[in-house]
Amino acid sequence: MSGLRILQVSNRVPFPLNEGGTIGIYNYTRGFHEAGCDVTLFALSAKKHQTDEAAAKKELSKYCDYHVFPIDTDVKPIPAFVNLFTDKSYNVERFYNADFESALKHHLEQNEYDVIQIEGTFPARYADTVIGHKKGAKVVLRQHNVEYQIWERLAKNTRNPVKKWYLGLLSKRLKRFESKHLNQYAALVPVTDDDGKLFQQLGCIIPVFPSPAGIDTVFWAPSQNESPKSVYHIGSLEWMPNVEAVDWFIHDVWPQLRTLDNQLEFYVAGKGMSDAYKAQQIEGVHMIGEVDSAPEFIKDKAITVVPLKSGSGIRLKILEAMSAGKVVISTTIGAQGIAYTDGENILIADTPNEFVKAFERLNTDNALYHKLKTNARKLIENQYSNQSVVDRLLDFYKQL
Repeated sequence: MSGLRILQVSNRVPFPLNEGGTIGIYNYTRGFHEAGCDVTLFALSAKKHQTDEAAAKKELSKYCDYHVFPIDTDVKPIPAFVNLFTDKSYNVERFYNADFESALKHHLEQNEYDVIQIEGTFPARYADTVIGHKKGAKVVLRQHNVEYQIWERLAKNTRNPVKKWYLGLLSKRLKRFESKHLNQYAALVPVTDDDGKLFQQLGCIIPVFPSPAGIDTVFWAPSQNESPKSVYHIGSLEWMPNVEAVDWFIHDVWPQLRTLDNQLEFYVAGKGMSDAYKAQQIEGVHMIGEVDSAPEFIKDKAITVVPLKSGSGIRLKILEAMSAGKVVISTTIGAQGIAYTDGENILIADTPNEFVKAFERLNTDNALYHKLKTNARKLIENQYSNQSVVDRLLDFYKQL
């Protein structure tokens, strides 16, 4: 029992468990509690997520003292335009809420903590308030992604010159924000070694302790009766890199895969799928939208594709698929930060031709198919189970 008093400050309510960032925060909240910590969570609740507040409070109150504040983070044309004439990051400023800041300040004046964990770039907007009222607590920034890198990659992959310029501006301002405040914390906790090194290149000189998102290996257990011709992708379609990835896969990769094997079926699931997206009529493609249970959705499917062209951090959907014993085919960017071995527990493909070759190998080598599934599960059990991830992080916090 660690007995640490921990405050998490988040820009999102970590429930329901329908996207990677949410799951990552929830697993730490629950993991800290199960390790004997006294946990408090301050979270913003964005209007666009339409969170069932009663259900969220019921679930999260099992593991923490839960405080939630509504906020409208929708992109608005006039504020976005006015922001162009400032030097501030509009991505970050959308998450500022005076009531949240005031309540956080009052709470810190009345309570003491050992560790205050700020969950990423966007709640880092409140870092000055937290640090000014920390009362001896170690304030740690847990970076889910290198946010500026995501937008930098999106800008690079965009052909529209006006959109390319605007995405480039957003990435530069995010980079300035992320680098400017790095060394005010007691430590930085990125989700991957690569992200940690990137922040060190930006000038980070504080202790860096990479800590990936943990996986509940019981919840994500291997299933039986999978269809080897069933391929899936699951991920929030409110996140631009996922939309970019699915579009590329459907239009540039999928036609070649169906030529290779016309029995293949591709299922796309995720919250935020637009009606226009659902209405697409593509042979062998099934646009499912948001699902009630991700494990239930994937249990009869054998192969997941993660064709990310942009992005940062670690892809929780890969770790979950590995835990569930699925074959994972991913781009290098999609799999970054995971301790994988190509050909042993995952297949890496960065071009349409490489995706076709990966599927050809699976069609002709049944031993490879089963080796990938078995080794993927072993990797999760050995390195990414939630208990082991949380225990390692708590040991680091005690050393601070």
